[in-house]
Amino acid sequence: MGTRFLSRTVFVTTLLCSTYSLATTDPLIGRWKTMDDRTGHSLADVIISKNQHNIYSAQVIEIRSLSGKDKLTTCHKCTGHLKNQPMIGLTILSGLKKNPEKHNQYIEGKFLDPLSGHHYASEAHLVQHAKYLQIRAQEAGSSNVRQMTWVKVQ
Repeated sequence: MGTRFLSRTVFVTTLLCSTYSLATTDPLIGRWKTMDDRTGHSLADVIISKNQHNIYSAQVIEIRSLSGKDKLTTCHKCTGHLKNQPMIGLTILSGLKKNPEKHNQYIEGKFLDPLSGHHYASEAHLVQHAKYLQIRAQEAGSSNVRQMTWVKVQ
């Protein structure tokens, strides 16, 4: 009985450690400080996660105010079911997939700008040893392009 319990404990511990190891080897997963491309200020921190279909998304976990302005606590300019939703927990990057042809590049994402409510098709790539995530986002049917750099929080 004691040996069986010990065997199960070792198995479960090994499984948990290997799962944690796999999660931590994915450089995209984790906490990122978003940097606004228009102001240069950090407006929020997000957590990037990956689902069982290997699709990444980023949810807001912390918000900051711009100097002289109140914190944006709800998405007033969002439309549809996102209108007036709380910023904390809001998914601002979704559908991102690893590019099978290029290392550290991600494609087919959708970016939501909570300040304007606009949606953008996006792609991203990791640079400088995965310290920075550069995101290129373009509004559908427009020449409006956003270039953002997010910083990995250790």
